Amino acid sequence: MTKCLDNTSDIGRVYAWLKTVTVDYRFRPGEQLMVGELAEHLRVSSTPVREALIRLQAEALLDIVPRRGFYAKTLNLKEMTDLFQFRFLILKSSIEQVTHLPNCAAGGAVRSLAPGEYKRGNVALGADTAGPFDRLIDHVRYIERVSESVAALSDNNDLVRAVVNANERTHYVHMIDLEVAERLNNALSMFDQLSEALQRKDVARAIITLKSHFDDQIPRMADLVKEGISRAYASPRWKSALPQPDVPPPALIRPPMASRVTSGRN
Repeated sequence: MTKCLDNTSDIGRVYAWLKTVTVDYRFRPGEQLMVGELAEHLRVSSTPVREALIRLQAEALLDIVPRRGFYAKTLNLKEMTDLFQFRFLILKSSIEQVTHLPNCAAGGAVRSLAPGEYKRGNVALGADTAGPFDRLIDHVRYIERVSESVAALSDNNDLVRAVVNANERTHYVHMIDLEVAERLNNALSMFDQLSEALQRKDVARAIITLKSHFDDQIPRMADLVKEGISRAYASPRWKSALPQPDVPPPALIRPPMASRVTSGRN
């Protein structure tokens, strides 16, 4: 039988695939993840599946009940609000470090991360867009990468990893929030303003800009979580996202830690 995953990298690939479907809430909230069933469908032994689940639980992407097993998380208002606040506090602390950086490094941390297809001021999510959902994903990933780049201004890898984890855990809610074109445009505008403030080393303006964005998101968090739970129950299940034979599963699009902050813009 042809294996879906390569023997030499089963653990890494199983982990990458499980993280993707977990972040996208392809498991029902509270659903028990059966190691044997996952291993059978992925055509691997139970060992890489179990090790991947342990890693995901350590990253707070799954829950574990002693002597019972692993369970998909249920969106929780307190957890989501705490994560948004936690990310804000890290970014605020990181921004406060820009006075020690050259202007080009401070501003470039934000400006240089725009992907090639990113076009500021023209967010098209309607029928005239070939792939509106894919475009939204591109924008959200861009915003997540920028926040990680801002965290990197702290020169503290632990803080960057904390923002990466917060982005992964809030990705689903973030996607729902930014489906509204006005909110997406506001978020992109905020990062434009943040970039300009960082380039000028205007720490006070950068923090005010960031806090305004945070204060705008929090009041609608309860509705976003409620909508997210509803969608998680209705979304296609994980089996529909299984990798094809001999094709490695997609990983979350995320550049290596060392390359997150670059200088200049293409």
